[in-house]
Amino acid sequence: MKSKYLAWLAAGLMAGALSAQAAPLTPAGPSAANSSGPVPFSGFTDYALDVTGIFSFDGPGDPLNEVRTLQIGASARVIGIGWDTTQFADSPSWLSEMVVSFGSTSVGFVNLTTGIGDDFPGTQSYSSGGVVDLIGLDLDFTVDADGVLRMEFFESFDDFANDWDGRWESGALTIRVEGEHVVPEPSVYALLLLGLAGVAGSARRRARAQG
Repeated sequence: MKSKYLAWLAAGLMAGALSAQAAPLTPAGPSAANSSGPVPFSGFTDYALDVTGIFSFDGPGDPLNEVRTLQIGASARVIGIGWDTTQFADSPSWLSEMVVSFGSTSVGFVNLTTGIGDDFPGTQSYSSGGVVDLIGLDLDFTVDADGVLRMEFFESFDDFANDWDGRWESGALTIRVEGEHVVPEPSVYALLLLGLAGVAGSARRRARAQG
């Protein structure tokens, strides 16, 4: 089991309440990754979670905490996380205490604290500047056979018991899920190569015609 802690991303076991509400998560569209020519990869899919209005209540596993779930496929691997959010911490709570856990239905693998180091209340905006590569950080993980990605919003220190300490004012989290590795038949490779050759030939003909 991973045990690394890196500033804004921490890996480790974190059991939580298994009840969850349906998530307003929608695919942002498949992206072709690691592709140059007819490489047999379907790439990855990014899912965007609108966090507007989500409250940060109590410690991990508390039944008051807001939970979102996403069906990403049996034993699917999460390979990246990004964020672009605005958050509010109600005094005396701190922005650095607002956390979201990513994991399976049974275990949390990665904790994200966007406001790490901001030990004060108020409103701040945070951005990862793109999707953070979890593979390079040795923080990638797979969900269970049920295919559910579970995200719990909680407080690392509870200032207001049974009440919210912070609020995610606006923005979104991005979850990058590894695509399926597809191995085409030899005939498919041949068609791909022919198609690429046809495109190249058309480009040369257009260039000659314009010259």
